[in-house]
Amino acid sequence: EDLKGKSPSFYCFFSTDKVLIHLSTVSDEVVDNRSLEEILSSIPPPPPPAMTNEAGAPRLMITHIVNQNFKSYAGEQILGPFHKRFSCIIGPNGSGKSNVIDSMLFVFGYRAQKIRSKKLSVLIHNSDEHSDIQSCTIEVHFQKIIDKEGDDYEVIPNSNFSVSRTAYKDNSSVYHISGKKATFKDVGLLLRSHGIDLDHNRFLILQGEVEQIAMMKAKGQNEHDEGMLEYLEDIIGSRRLKEPIQILCRRVEIINEQRGEKLNRVKMVEKEKDALEGERNKALEFLSLENKMFKEKNKICQYYIYELQKQITELETQKAKIHEDTKEVNEKSSKLADELKDKNTALKDVEKKLNKITKFIEENKNKFTQLDLEDVQVREQLKHAKSKSKKLEKQLVKDKEKNKEKELMEFSKAVNDARSDFDVAKSELDLYLSRHNNAISQLETAKGALQTASGTLKERIATIKELESKLPQAEHDLKKKENELEKLVKEEANIKGYVQDLRQKVEEARSSLAANKSRGKVLEALMQQKKSGSIPGIYGRLVGCFFPCHFLVVDTIDTAQECVNFLKKQNIGVATFIGLDKMAVWEKSMGKIQTPENTPRLFDMIKVKDEKIRQAFYFAVRDTLVADNLDQATRVAFQKDKRWRVVTLQGQIIEQSGTMTGGGGKPMKGRMGSSVVIETSQDQINEMESQLQKNYQKVKQYQECKVQLEEEILKLRQSVREMRNTLEKYSASIQSLSEQEAHLKIQVKEFEGNVVAAAPDKIKQKDMEKKCNKFKEEYDRVAAKADKLETEVKRLHNLIVEINNKKLKTQQDNLDKINKEIDQCTSAITKAQVAIKTADRNLKKSEDTVLRTEKEIEENKKNLQDLMEQLTAVEERAGEVMNESKKAEEALPEIQEEHRSVLQKIKAIQEEEHLLQKEALSIRLKIEQLESHVVEHQSKIKYWQKEISKISLHPMEDKEAEELPVLSQDELEAIKDPNIITNQIALLEAQCHEMKPNLGAIAEYNKKEELYLKRVAELDEITNERDRFREAYEELRKNRLNEFMTGFNVITNKLKENYQMLTLGGDAELELVDSLDPFSEGIAFSVRPPKKSWKKIFNLSGGEKTLSSLALVFALHHYKPTPLYFMDEIDAALDFKNVSIVAFYIYEQTKNAQFIIISLRNNMFEIADRLIGIYKTYNTTKSVATNPKVIASKGLAELGSIGCL
Repeated sequence: EDLKGKSPSFYCFFSTDKVLIHLSTVSDEVVDNRSLEEILSSIPPPPPPAMTNEAGAPRLMITHIVNQNFKSYAGEQILGPFHKRFSCIIGPNGSGKSNVIDSMLFVFGYRAQKIRSKKLSVLIHNSDEHSDIQSCTIEVHFQKIIDKEGDDYEVIPNSNFSVSRTAYKDNSSVYHISGKKATFKDVGLLLRSHGIDLDHNRFLILQGEVEQIAMMKAKGQNEHDEGMLEYLEDIIGSRRLKEPIQILCRRVEIINEQRGEKLNRVKMVEKEKDALEGERNKALEFLSLENKMFKEKNKICQYYIYELQKQITELETQKAKIHEDTKEVNEKSSKLADELKDKNTALKDVEKKLNKITKFIEENKNKFTQLDLEDVQVREQLKHAKSKSKKLEKQLVKDKEKNKEKELMEFSKAVNDARSDFDVAKSELDLYLSRHNNAISQLETAKGALQTASGTLKERIATIKELESKLPQAEHDLKKKENELEKLVKEEANIKGYVQDLRQKVEEARSSLAANKSRGKVLEALMQQKKSGSIPGIYGRLVGCFFPCHFLVVDTIDTAQECVNFLKKQNIGVATFIGLDKMAVWEKSMGKIQTPENTPRLFDMIKVKDEKIRQAFYFAVRDTLVADNLDQATRVAFQKDKRWRVVTLQGQIIEQSGTMTGGGGKPMKGRMGSSVVIETSQDQINEMESQLQKNYQKVKQYQECKVQLEEEILKLRQSVREMRNTLEKYSASIQSLSEQEAHLKIQVKEFEGNVVAAAPDKIKQKDMEKKCNKFKEEYDRVAAKADKLETEVKRLHNLIVEINNKKLKTQQDNLDKINKEIDQCTSAITKAQVAIKTADRNLKKSEDTVLRTEKEIEENKKNLQDLMEQLTAVEERAGEVMNESKKAEEALPEIQEEHRSVLQKIKAIQEEEHLLQKEALSIRLKIEQLESHVVEHQSKIKYWQKEISKISLHPMEDKEAEELPVLSQDELEAIKDPNIITNQIALLEAQCHEMKPNLGAIAEYNKKEELYLKRVAELDEITNERDRFREAYEELRKNRLNEFMTGFNVITNKLKENYQMLTLGGDAELELVDSLDPFSEGIAFSVRPPKKSWKKIFNLSGGEKTLSSLALVFALHHYKPTPLYFMDEIDAALDFKNVSIVAFYIYEQTKNAQFIIISLRNNMFEIADRLIGIYKTYNTTKSVATNPKVIASKGLAELGSIGCL
């Protein structure tokens, strides 16, 4: 209620129990953005009828109305009880009859203005007798009943309820349902559920409004205006679809706009994608060429790995053989080790004996050495004397050497002076001649450079002439070879194409032969009959993907009968036959036909070599159409005027009945043949295979020639490139060499002038040379004398050295010791001289020292005597020791000989063991050498494996990811010359280098293609969405039209019937202003009163308008019954006759409805079942209810009794 009258940009959907609002703004309008399912689910279903015209169906009725202080009613006034069918409210003017209608309007929620008041507080009764009343209340009591015969009825238990509304002085109001407080929404839901039309108030016809029903415009002028169309749509219920249809229509428009944007985007991206396709194809060609190169590299790497593995296998075999030889050497070595161990044990025993004797001898020698110390001391003193004599002689020689050295030093000074004078003179001379010498040196250098530059220039000029003569010939040879290669490539391509076609023919022939061989017994037997001539009319088997079975084609039905008899007789099987003589009926249908979207017909696409059997093919496939995809197939199959049988290229079939088959695995191919009479023999296949083999050998020859030519071209290109580079380099250097030669010639002339200019003065040069020679002669003379003295010094030095060399090392050590003692004595003398000076002061001390020294001398003498006695005893012991040593030395040689013998045996064993070790070492070195070869080969294998790992094939579009092939042993053994592969790789690398494609174009193209597919998907998505909304829109529009027209036809037919009955011969109908679309222009109400022409409703008189409106009201009641009606003086404009007709019609219509009519016409209220009298006294309205039939029956009874009297 609150939403009515708001801005039209709000779309509201009303149902019986809720209000749904979903808003979205697009530019300046509000658009519903809900999903299609949400929009469709929000559409309320058609409201169920509150009641039916069936007998015994329950319906609602008003029992009575309680008015309390409402308008002219003071206190509590009960109106009623009302009859279940026809009640009339009568009373004089101004008594308050229309207040009954106002009370109903008040309860049903109308505002004060609709109840002929400005505000609610005015509705409260106010009179002299009843003033200052605070509220007024209207309470309407309802119940559901089931009609019975006459005035009787049955009340449905627990169906009673009441609705009341109370208004207060403050203009507020409250509602109650059966005494419980409620809201207007609750009241509205309750009453609507019982069929009371609160939205359009068909059950309330106020005073003067009856004619307005027929006077409504054909269609409302705006959204909130109501015309006949809207009035009927509300009653029929189709108006609930109007708002969703408008929403879907707008959504379709918006989605179409969005789809246009998406389509433009798709076209733009497609254009960008197509612009990149050229570069992308070049890049793919480059990647394909690189993949070919990588495959060749992979092939050569695998070949090298295979060869290295073969060599490793051979080395391992040799290694195993050497290991077998090592076992024998190890056995010998083990035996020698055991022998050596035994000999070492014996050697240890001999060595123990030898060590014992040797130790004994050594001990005696030590003893003898100790005894010989005294003799050694004497010998040392003698040696000391001799050393002192030699020392004096050496001192004399040293003194002489020093004198000679002094003399030599004087001569050395003279030599140095002479040398210095000579060097100064020589330096002056060199300085004087240096400029001239430098000029000569520069001249020689320039002449050498000039000679070199001239020679290089002549050599390069000759080379250029030679290259200029050779290069054209080389280029000519190269071009000739390239032309030969191009010609060869074309021939190779032709022969390859021919071989490929021939191979395909061979495969087809094999397949055909296999298919013929796989025939069943039936076909074999029948074909045998055909060959033998018994049944000549057999053509063959008709096979196809779309045929219900495999047909056998024969010329006539008689032939087919013969075949059936033959099969029965031989008990072979069954078969289905097509007789060509019966196929003539299809001749007319085989012609070209018009198909939807010019879709091709399958029959027209079948090519046969035998035209006789075309009729059989048509019999099998008929007018089946071939579509590109399922979408097209669906469009084509379901046409408005005809349905077609359609098959897609993917094998999906849509039958004329609408059933669809397809899906599962891959579509079947190859079952359709082009002939039923042509077969292929094994001999033909063998001949074709032989021809294929010959041509294949030609292809191999072409390929070999192609490889040879490519190698020659590669060498020629390299030679031409080198010749061009040399020619360009030499040509570029000619000018610089020429300039260098000219420059050097100028330099030589300049240097020659410098030599002449720098020539020295001959006289001065001669004086300086003379002076230099004089100093040199003086130096030579002094140097000669110095050489003699130096020779003498050397002689004396050598003599000293010789003397020194003759001394023993021990004497030299003694000499050093004596020199040191002399130094110490000298120091002691110095100290003694210092001590003499202090002797006087220490005299007493010195005397004591002399005494102690003399005492020590005596003690030394005694000790010396003891030592002499000990010396004698030592000499005796020494004699004994010498005797024992002599005996041990005599026994020593025998033991030494035994020791030597054992050592020789051990040595022999060791030598033999050494030989074995040497042999084992040689074997080990061989093994190590073999292992080093194996390791080397393995490292090479790793290198080639690493090279393979670096290689990876570029992924190619529209192809499965390809891995590098792993060659089998046979394939590797088949490689005889790896250089051919290497040359092929070099050629491919050169081709790749020349291409220089834009590899980024692939990624850019893929990106554009991905974007294109994304845009297409978006376009498809929004197209599907548009189609869904459009289909839903069309569906709703059709539903609205069908639903409206169904109800409209019922209403207009009943209207015609009602008007004819009310007017006794007139005619009335509801017409569609636009017969094609009733919702565009609306509904017109046309009337033809009795004995008059057709007129528009507004040209009728008041009575005619009233009759027309009542006819329409009753027609609407027939279509959608309402349980009760309130009508206020609907007969005011009718004459006596028409009032009676209307009254009787209403009385008939009240069989399934309750009519409460306010009327002043006796023709009307006299027919009523109950009269409610309204009268006013003392400014207050009162009522009384009477039953006219009861009163009439009582009156008749009284009259009867009077008559009897």
